[in-house]
Amino acid sequence: MPLIRGHHEFDDHFTQIPNDWVRDNRLSLKSRGLLAMLMSHRAGWSLSINAIAREAQEGKDALRTAIAELEKLGYLERSQLNESGRYGEAIWTTKDPADIPLSGYPLSENPSIKKNISKEEQSKNTMLLQFEEFWKEYPRKVDRAAALRAFKSALKRATYEDLLAGAIAYRNDTARKPEFTKYPATWLNADAWLNAAALPEVKAANEARRQKELEASQAYLRQMHEIEKQAVPLTPELKKKLGL
Repeated sequence: MPLIRGHHEFDDHFTQIPNDWVRDNRLSLKSRGLLAMLMSHRAGWSLSINAIAREAQEGKDALRTAIAELEKLGYLERSQLNESGRYGEAIWTTKDPADIPLSGYPLSENPSIKKNISKEEQSKNTMLLQFEEFWKEYPRKVDRAAALRAFKSALKRATYEDLLAGAIAYRNDTARKPEFTKYPATWLNADAWLNAAALPEVKAANEARRQKELEASQAYLRQMHEIEKQAVPLTPELKKKLGL
């Protein structure tokens, strides 16, 4: 499942990541970090999820979530056709997204720029991505619309990590019989994730994951701070080159 850095218009001008990409507030820090890693390589360079997982502190599931987010917002484009024209391994290539919201960070001669995406929209996008991960893990995929409503409601009573861990534990429960597996909406409305959240191995896994995410976020913020310090000033000449 390789990720490929595509060719971009700014490749011939400088090797930094465009500020609008780094500051796209629709993206989670995890997705921005993955995008920064991809863009640090030359055009055509290929990275596998396994290789990234070995180098980074994120697990494969977290990387797949970041990939889905980048694909949804137009930073990655998926293809699955091999040379024979048949469907093969999924390949994602970076591309220039069609529409990037203003970041909220003012440029030199325009300090009045504001964000054009609300916090409510950001929250909804995050929730939908989280639901996709939950839906993938839950052992019985029935009545998706009802499950989504129940998932949104459950997030008011529990963390996403607890819901996901509960779904995985329920899926792996050797005592669970497929014919008696609860509908996802029923399972969520009954707060059934609590049965799994109390298990020592689930609690330990949740804590380890939270610690890794915290460390990754701190590392990403340090990296973005270094990028900011080294950023090329947006002069009129550079604007002209970039077509701004």
